[in-house]
Parts: sequence; C-alpha cells; structure tokens
Amino acid sequence: MNSTKSQADIVTRRAELLVELFLDDLGATVVSNPRSDNGYDFIVSFPNGDGGTNFSAIEVKATERPIGSSYPLDAKWFKRLAHSNIPSLLLVVDAKQNRLYHAWPDEKDLAVSEDVRTVRVPVAPVDDAVKQQIRERLAGEVTAHASLRGLKG
Repeated sequence: MNSTKSQADIVTRRAELLVELFLDDLGATVVSNPRSDNGYDFIVSFPNGDGGTNFSAIEVKATERPIGSSYPLDAKWFKRLAHSNIPSLLLVVDAKQNRLYHAWPDEKDLAVSEDVRTVRVPVAPVDDAVKQQIRERLAGEVTAHASLRGLKG
C-alpha cells in the first residue's frame, strides 16, 4: 500500500471495489471504470434479453459513517444524474460496514431550486430483493418488456 494515500482515498477505492463486485454480481459488463474521465464512476451495460444492450451510469459515494434514510449530494451532481438520458443509479457505500444504499435520482421526486447547493437524496439499503429490482431496472427488463407489450398489443 502506498503510504501517501489519504484515508479518504482508501475509503473511496474500497467503495469502488465493493461496487465493482456488486455490479459483477448483477451481471453487468463494466464499460468504464472509476479511473476514466467520463464524468461518472461507472458506465455499465447489460444484455437486455431482446438481443440489445442497455447502458447505465453509476455514481458512487463513499463514507465510513452510518447512512440514514437520506444522503447529502451536491445539487449539481443530483441534477446531472436526474437529467441523464440513460438510467442513473446512485450507490452510497458505507465502507466500514460493507453496506450499499441506492437511489434513482429524479427531479420530480425532489424540488431543487437554483440556489440550493446540497440536496438530501432519499436512499434505501440494498438487500437481495432490492438487488434483483436494481438488476431488472438496469437491464431494462421491466420497462423494455412493458413497452414492447404496448407496441405489440
């Protein structure tokens, strides 16, 4: 281990590794990693079951403190995630407890005025049931199949 790394750098890297394992467990193909400069921590892809690929943006926030029912996020980042043209998932990692929390930032769920610098984003813990829901949403299994049924019917 490099002794020049700060505690914050170590916590951040640990969170990134935990998220990489989580995404791998979901069946994602990681297209970009935390060290790339695309503006998100991860861009992932999932085969969508219809022969295509669905892409999503993942933003990772790391902490060693207990996470409650919401997480403070820079309003600029919140707006970026909420207004992306691909699904954007916020994963907050309690690196001390190896626990993940998630949110799907959406402007309609939160009133964000121009003068606000930080917003409290509601987050929920990731358990096995939520993990499956996240996978389905990222792979587009819920919305894609519902849309196709609407087109075919």
